[in-house]
Amino acid sequence: MQIKVGLLFSLTGTTSITEKGQYDAACFAIHQFQRQGHNIEIITKDICSDPHKAKKEAEALARRGVKVFIGCYTSACRKAVLPILEKYNCLLVYPTLYEGQEDHPNVFYTGEVPNQQVHILIDYLMSEYGKRIYLIGNDYIYPRETNSQVKSYVVDIKGEIIAEEYVPFGHREFHRIIQDIIVQKPDAIFSTLVGQSVLSFYKAYKQMGLDPNSLPIFSPITKETEIAAMGSDVGKGHYSSASYFQSLDNSLNKKFVNNYNEFFNEKKSISSVMFNTYLGTEIVLDAIIHTKNFDIDKIFQYISGRKIDTACGELRIDKEKRHLSRPVKIGKALSNGQFKIVWDSANNIKPRPYKNIKESKKSHLNEIVLNAWGQISEEAIIALSEDRTIQYMSLKAKEMTGFQNGETLTPQMLKHMENKFEVNSYEAKLKTLFLLKPNYQKTFDSIFQFGTIQTKNINFQHELETATIAAQTTANVLILGETGTGKEVMARAIHEESSRRNGSFVAVNTGAIPKDLIASELFGYSEGTFTGGKKGGAIGKFESAHNGTLFLDEIGDMPIELQVILLRAIETKKIIRLGDTIERPVDIRIIAATNRNLQEEIAYNNSFRSDLYYRLNVLNIDIPPLRERPEDIETLAWTFMKQFQEQYGDGPTQIDQEAMQLFIEYPWPGNIRELRNIMERAFLLSRRKSKKITSSHLPRNIKGYYKRKMPSELTLKDVEKKMITQALMETNSVKEASKKLGIGRSTLYRKMKEFEISI
Repeated sequence: MQIKVGLLFSLTGTTSITEKGQYDAACFAIHQFQRQGHNIEIITKDICSDPHKAKKEAEALARRGVKVFIGCYTSACRKAVLPILEKYNCLLVYPTLYEGQEDHPNVFYTGEVPNQQVHILIDYLMSEYGKRIYLIGNDYIYPRETNSQVKSYVVDIKGEIIAEEYVPFGHREFHRIIQDIIVQKPDAIFSTLVGQSVLSFYKAYKQMGLDPNSLPIFSPITKETEIAAMGSDVGKGHYSSASYFQSLDNSLNKKFVNNYNEFFNEKKSISSVMFNTYLGTEIVLDAIIHTKNFDIDKIFQYISGRKIDTACGELRIDKEKRHLSRPVKIGKALSNGQFKIVWDSANNIKPRPYKNIKESKKSHLNEIVLNAWGQISEEAIIALSEDRTIQYMSLKAKEMTGFQNGETLTPQMLKHMENKFEVNSYEAKLKTLFLLKPNYQKTFDSIFQFGTIQTKNINFQHELETATIAAQTTANVLILGETGTGKEVMARAIHEESSRRNGSFVAVNTGAIPKDLIASELFGYSEGTFTGGKKGGAIGKFESAHNGTLFLDEIGDMPIELQVILLRAIETKKIIRLGDTIERPVDIRIIAATNRNLQEEIAYNNSFRSDLYYRLNVLNIDIPPLRERPEDIETLAWTFMKQFQEQYGDGPTQIDQEAMQLFIEYPWPGNIRELRNIMERAFLLSRRKSKKITSSHLPRNIKGYYKRKMPSELTLKDVEKKMITQALMETNSVKEASKKLGIGRSTLYRKMKEFEISI
C-alpha cells in the first residue's frame, strides 16, 4: 500500500530553529520504513510559523489524499489544523510539548504535557533556588495557558510569582525586561519563550551580566538545538526538562544517535522534540502498515496500551488519552552544548492533559453541536471554563471580540467585554456560556471630539485621548485599523492639532507606488539619474514634508529591502537623493498607518523589520471598526448628509427611522468608507423625489442582511436533531450513524427517542 505523509514544519519563520530538527527526525524515521521496502511518499510544506498557512497547506494536502500529518510545532498551528483533520478524517502526529487542555480524537500527542514536565521543573527550581519566580513568555496560547497552570501550581506549593511578562511572537529586544528582572530580584526565571525569542532572551541575559549560578533560567522548551543556535557559552548553566536528552548514557540512545548521524553524514544536535517526532512517526507508520488501514479508530486500537523500549526508557501509550506515559529528567546545560541530568523520575509519569479530570469528560456530540451552531448561526457564543479559559467560541464571537480559542481571559478582559457588548451569561456544568450582542442602545453623556473626529464609543475615546497626546508631541505615531476606518483622517487631525499645523501634510500610499519607484518618491533624485527624469532632478516626499508631517499609509506593504533605508532616514533625520551623495537634513514628523498586523508580519513572514516597527510605534492608535461602535453610526450618517447638501446644493434633509435602524444593524465590512458611499448613493436616489432617505433608497445587501440571518433562529436542540437526522439518512445503520457522530449507540438511541426520530 502507498502511504502519503504530509510534513507540516516551519523551515522558515521564527520557530524554524526548532522545527528544522523535527523535520529531519521525521525524514529519518520514514527512511527506516522505506529501506524495508514500504511505499511511503513524503510531501513537505513549509508553514512558516504561521497558523493560517498551516491550515491552508493541510487542507491542500488532505484534498490530495494525505491521511497522516506530522508537525505543527506551535499550539496555534495545531489548533488551526484541527478542523481540517475533522473534515477529512485525518490523523496528526503532534510531537511537541504543549499546554494540555486537549484530547482530540484526530491527534496522537507524543510530546510532554505540563504534569510530566512543567511541574517537576517548578519543584526542582523552588527546592534548589527559592520560591520567587519571574515568568516570561511569548504572547500566544502555549505560554499563557502553561503559565496559568504554573501560577496555580506555585500558589499551591507556597511559592510566589513576582512578575509575568509576555512579548510578541518573534520578539527580539529584551533589555527592558532584563532590567526589570534585575530590579525585581527573583530567585529564578521560568521561560516559555519559543523560536527566535529564545536566542535573543538568553543572549540579552548574558550581555547584561546575569549569572546562572545565582539566577538561572528554567525552560521546558530550550533544548540542544536552541543551545547550539545561541552558542553553548550563552546557554550553559540553565535548566530544562524532558523525557529525552541526547546525553542519555544507554545502549539504545547511543545506537539511535549513531544511526541518526550516519544518515545525515554529520554530527547533529538532537533534542527531545526531535526524538518525540521520530518516535511518533515510527509508531503511527508501524500501525498503518500492520493494520493495512488509515482508519483512525483502528490505528489507536492497535497502539493503545502498548509498551515500548526507547532511548529514554520504557514508554506506554495511554489507553484513553492518546498521550504517552513516560519517565522525565531535568537537565542542566553544559559548556559542550549537552545537558547533565540532575534529576530523574526513574518511573513513568502518567499524562494528565487536563488540570481537572472532570474537564476531560467532554461529550463529542456537544462539541459537534457547538461547532455546527457556530458555523450556521450569527450568534456570538463563548464557552468559558472555570479558570476563564475559552473552550469554544463561534465565528461571530471571534469576529466581535478578537479573542482566540484557548485564551485565558483576565477579569479586566471580562469587564471590558461586558462594557462593550450586551452580555447574557448562562451557567453550565464546569463552564459558563456567554451570548454577546452589539450594545446598540449604549450611549455616553459626552461626545469626545478630536479635530473633526467625534465619537460616543468609550474605546474610541481612549484612542482619541492618545491622539491628543500625539498632537502635543513630535513622537512618531503608528495608526492601526481595517480598511476604510479613516486612518488618513486621523493622521490629518493629529497634524492640524499639532505645532506643525502650518507646515505641509504629505501623504504617501507606500502600497500603491511601484516597487522600483518608492525610493525616488520618498527621497527624490538628482538630474541624470533616470532617463526622462526632470531637469535639475526632483525632491522627494521627505523634503516636501520638511517642517511638517509625512504620512506613510499602508506601511506594511513597503518592500523589506527599502525598510532599512527608511529606518536610517528616520534615525538620522537626513536623506540622500538617488544618484546624489549629499546628505540633506529634514525636520519631519512621521505618522504611519497599516491595516496589517505588523507583529505577525515580523514573526510569521519575516516581511517587516522589527527595528522599524519599534521606531514607528512610539505612540499607537488603534481605530475600532465601525461594527464595534454602532453608537457612532447615526452621527456619521447625519454628518455625511450635511456634506452632500453642501456639495450638491440641495437634496434630502431627513433619514427615516427604518433606514437608520438598518444602518445600525448592518456590520459595515467596508467601515466608514462604505457608509459614506451608501449615504451618497441614497442621497442621490432620493434627491429629486423626496426630502427623506428611506429604506427603499438602500442597496439590497443592506436591506436583505437580516433576512439572510434566519438560521440563527434555530436552537441548539434544533441543530442537534438536524445533525442526528442527517447522519441517519447518510448511513445504513444506527451503528454507522453513531460512529459518524462520535457517540455511543446507546446515546444515539436515547437522543432518537428524545427527538422522536424513527428509521
